[in-house]
Amino acid sequence: MIQLLAKSNPPIWLKILVISLIGLGIFFRFTHLGQKVYWYDEFATSLAISGHTLAEVKQEVFSNWSNNKGVISVITLDKYQHINPDKNVADTVRYLITSDPQHPPLYYVMVRLWAQVFGDFPAAVRSLSAVISLLVFPSVYWLCLELFESSLVGWVG
Repeated sequence: MIQLLAKSNPPIWLKILVISLIGLGIFFRFTHLGQKVYWYDEFATSLAISGHTLAEVKQEVFSNWSNNKGVISVITLDKYQHINPDKNVADTVRYLITSDPQHPPLYYVMVRLWAQVFGDFPAAVRSLSAVISLLVFPSVYWLCLELFESSLVGWVG
């Protein structure tokens, strides 16, 4: 049975179905990237790539908190969500070392460089993760070929 699977090629309808589903998934993955709610972890990513430190944010937020009776303006937080032109990649790594040492520096350096090229607005920052997520398709196909030595299992996987 296993040898029969290894020698069989997937039927054309299966290839069309898989390619159609992958295409649909890619479409939904990239649709409205800039219109979704900006979560805390995305703010943390923006802060890390901006080059600012968590201490700077806390100092400004708490000073504005007491001065403005607990109201923090959007402008106050907005500057920490954009790359500071006076800071560089080393500042991003320094932020990770001092504030969030559990996070992988390679990802944040990649996001920083990506944002410098494509912009630091939410859709641009999210698009790097979306592009990286596309690597799962050839990776799963390759894994299935390695494990089962079957093109059919690769297409189903």
